[in-house]
Amino acid sequence: MTLFRTVCLSAALLIPSVSGKVCADDLPQLGDSASGYVSLQQEYRLGRIWLRQLRAHAQTLDDALLTTFLENEIFRLIPHSDVPHPQFEFVIVDSPNLNAFAVPGGIIGINFGLLLYTRDEDELSAVLAHELAHLSQRHYARQIEQSQRQEPVAIATLLASILLIATNNADAGFAGLMTSQAASIQSQLAFSRDWEQEADRIGIKTLVSAGLDPQAMSSMFEQMLQANRFSGRPPEFLLTHPVTESRVAEAADRAEPFPRKPRLTSLEFLILKQAAQRRYRLTKDNQNTWFEEVRTRNKKTSVQYAAASYNLARIALEMEQPQQGLTYLGDIGSPWNQHPAVAALQAQLLDAEGKTAEAIETLNKALPYAPESLVLLTSKADILRRNGQAAAATGILKQLSASRSTDPAVWRRLGETAGDAGQTVLAFRANGEYLFYSGRQNQALRQMELALKEAKKAGDFQQEAIISQRLQVMAASPTTLR
Repeated sequence: MTLFRTVCLSAALLIPSVSGKVCADDLPQLGDSASGYVSLQQEYRLGRIWLRQLRAHAQTLDDALLTTFLENEIFRLIPHSDVPHPQFEFVIVDSPNLNAFAVPGGIIGINFGLLLYTRDEDELSAVLAHELAHLSQRHYARQIEQSQRQEPVAIATLLASILLIATNNADAGFAGLMTSQAASIQSQLAFSRDWEQEADRIGIKTLVSAGLDPQAMSSMFEQMLQANRFSGRPPEFLLTHPVTESRVAEAADRAEPFPRKPRLTSLEFLILKQAAQRRYRLTKDNQNTWFEEVRTRNKKTSVQYAAASYNLARIALEMEQPQQGLTYLGDIGSPWNQHPAVAALQAQLLDAEGKTAEAIETLNKALPYAPESLVLLTSKADILRRNGQAAAATGILKQLSASRSTDPAVWRRLGETAGDAGQTVLAFRANGEYLFYSGRQNQALRQMELALKEAKKAGDFQQEAIISQRLQVMAASPTTLR
């Protein structure tokens, strides 16, 4: 998916301005020559178009724990990265392949499969810090500056090929590059050696400033080399970020002057790393055995044991064995049993047992300690909706949609729940927002038209004005990077 980014910048000079609310004062201006080719406003607008296209063509994940984990990882790094974008959006692609990406305009994401290859959070952060360094140094805009001095790239050919690569059809993607411009296009898909070294250097400084282990950069590169040796083709990340033994050594040398730091392995990280193992490498027949073996190998007080117990409880919920799931959660000791994710799963298991009041009480006790927790709030909304309290669930989701206004998963939940609550105008509007941010513009416009019609019928002039304005913005938004 890193390959997809060149298109965004090349296309910036060709597409019309996007109608929508983009505050120029919020976007810092740089005096470098690259800004004359691609402005930060163009990057912002193109990044949002890119994200909608990605969601339309690739399977993404909207798991609340996974989403908040990625957000927390990025927000820990951003203040130390000098990235010139005040607004960010995040996405997780449902793919076992090793990849991460930071698209100009503040779009940051990973393949869920990246967690299969990272041994701790520092290594994951090293990959993200490297990508953020490409953004902070305007490497994408500088690529365009260089390409404009040479033969321009055929945008349509590049876009079609990279879209195939981004959706895990790399062979077809590279076949699409076999044109008269193949050499020119392929040369732009990868950063230069100098820019890679610059991103390594700045990424290491970001790790140090964020209090993480600077040696995580070289150890993650070693993991990538190992993955490459046992793979039929290079991981997506290596297609545009070639890693060699000498580069690993250089990264280690750059980190040497800085003190090493203890590596981070939080409960969230281990839960998700184990979940990735289950999703991509285990079968239904051996997953319970695998997690039980993890518990056997570790002390009952360890975070590894807690993570495995959590995943076993989640499997039990899916297998409609809530009592067994609660038993597994009961094996999680302090402080791990105080985590919002554990409280949310406990509430879901209690609800599955028919103990809805106890489930809601569990969430209400946890929320004061994490009042903005996406995991807790979505769990509460889901339980309320399942038990005939759709209006109360809608209230929770409306608040989430205000704070996460570009998150399609939140809008999807709100649309479904508002429909159950008989709030027709809100249901149509939320469905429209969900479809728009998922890259399905025509369907989104139809839902917004229905919302507008219902608002007029109800005489709700305020909603009529809001929906009408939003409909105009959606209709004016480009659907491709042409």
